[in-house]
Amino acid sequence: MSDSSADRVDRGLSAEEQKRVLDSTMELLSRGGLQATFLDKVAEKCGIAAPRIYIHFGGSEGLIRAVLERELELIAGSAPVPELRFPGETLRDELEGMAHILIDECRTHIGFLGTMMTEAMRNPEFATVFYRTFIQRGRQLFTDFLKARQQRGELRADIDTEAAAAFFLSSLVFSLLLMELFGGKSVESMDDDRLVKGISELFLTGTVR
Repeated sequence: MSDSSADRVDRGLSAEEQKRVLDSTMELLSRGGLQATFLDKVAEKCGIAAPRIYIHFGGSEGLIRAVLERELELIAGSAPVPELRFPGETLRDELEGMAHILIDECRTHIGFLGTMMTEAMRNPEFATVFYRTFIQRGRQLFTDFLKARQQRGELRADIDTEAAAAFFLSSLVFSLLLMELFGGKSVESMDDDRLVKGISELFLTGTVR
């Protein structure tokens, strides 16, 4: 194979290029919806040719999935491990810490989440991708978090950890979205500590031994 032919072989995007693409995707989605020319806009913003992005991620749907997976990895990486607790730290402390992380993550990307919700409501195929990639997998991460505590005897053995995870996450995130996206904060004030402590207390009341 000649050198010119080798140059035409796409060897995939480097880690730095992938980051540029995903950062650009997140920024564009935070400002607007998913349009037919979305991939071209991402390419223009990050300075990487659209065909290369398409080959690597598989189009707009693949880009969205990759962005959502990256956000989940960031959240999962911040989940505490029971064996590494500080002296005196409890399950309540862990739950409240996780809740604050989730709130900060959601608030940082509130424009992106708003776009995701809008697209999910008007596009059933996109809604399926969003649910499977972000909602379902996010719930599984938190289910695993709870199962580890259940195995240590800190949660009741009869608790359905998947249902408990769904309750905790939906209560927390839905409350935040009501405040941030639907004008709630212009009507009433709700500080993060009050929200976190209230939901954690309600959760622990029905789950601890």
